[in-house]
Amino acid sequence: MLQTVDGGILSWRRGLGAYMPAITPLSDGSMIACQPADNHIEVLRWADGAATWVNEGSIHGGGPEEDGWTYRSPCISETPGTALVMTATRFEMQGEKLFDPSSEVLQRPEMLLFRSDDAGHAWSTPQVVPVDLPPEKYTCNGAGVLLQLSPDRWMYPLETWKPEGYEGPPDQKAAAVFSADEGRTWGEFTVVADDPSGELLWWDQMNTVLPDGRIYTMLWTHVYGTSEDLPNHWTVSDDGGRTWSAPRPTNLRGQVCSPIALTDGRVAAIYNFRHDPQGIRVALSDDLETFDLDGQVVVFDAGAEATLGEPETDHFLAEHMQIAFGKPGGIRLDDGDLMTYFWCTVGGVTHTRWARLRVD
Repeated sequence: MLQTVDGGILSWRRGLGAYMPAITPLSDGSMIACQPADNHIEVLRWADGAATWVNEGSIHGGGPEEDGWTYRSPCISETPGTALVMTATRFEMQGEKLFDPSSEVLQRPEMLLFRSDDAGHAWSTPQVVPVDLPPEKYTCNGAGVLLQLSPDRWMYPLETWKPEGYEGPPDQKAAAVFSADEGRTWGEFTVVADDPSGELLWWDQMNTVLPDGRIYTMLWTHVYGTSEDLPNHWTVSDDGGRTWSAPRPTNLRGQVCSPIALTDGRVAAIYNFRHDPQGIRVALSDDLETFDLDGQVVVFDAGAEATLGEPETDHFLAEHMQIAFGKPGGIRLDDGDLMTYFWCTVGGVTHTRWARLRVD
């Protein structure tokens, strides 16, 4: 059983300047959050159960100046030595669209790793995480969260797409790169989900580690060239991400879907529901595949503000550029509660929110 016990605003920001937040509990009992803002990354902090989040500003020196990149999907993790690492993806911005639905071209990205030795008050310059794929055919960007499977094995999830100049359909797959030295170097590349026919797109893989050590991943599963989403699929690895089971469908009709492992072996999933009534929901599963839809809770009701207007074209990807809420995620706190977060639009203002849920 799930019950919402608390919630609030993470950050107000007019327009589309703030979205895709991530919250991380720290070993000292505080919480830290990060999110993109005005093409940069900003850090927010919630210490000692304060009623509001304090925005500490940009990690790039504090100014809004442009550096030729736009930053997306940051997420902070704490290492065993209490140092912090942040993953993020940055995209080249040279007056062009980040993504062009008509050509299906994504601007050139770089997957990044930042480090902080002072609890996230100052951050290193970014380390570029290399991915050994032909650049003339592939772009790749981070998807999901960094998993520290052991001190000497880190997993950085990603997904592929097509770059400018490549004329064929995208060879899209969910994958990951691995480090054996706490993120200093990266090498091993493993495919998590792929459809050689090109019919299925495995978007926004989201990962969690189950109590027995297996890695559980949920995927937004889309039919290429159409507006059709299949049910969210799942896959699992029992050897540290080296091999993965064939993706299987769940009974969730979602898009981005983030699993949260519970200590008793169950999984909670927070996901975008883009059918009337649209919103963000959380459901529980006992078997990793079938979720309790009768007992799920709605943490955000989109109402009439599910989209930001009509798509510019009838291309199947154009509608995704108009969504007005999404990218939900969450973590399990030490007391067993779930801390969830997402971006949304209310009264024409796009912002980020959090909600705390109790699990019985």
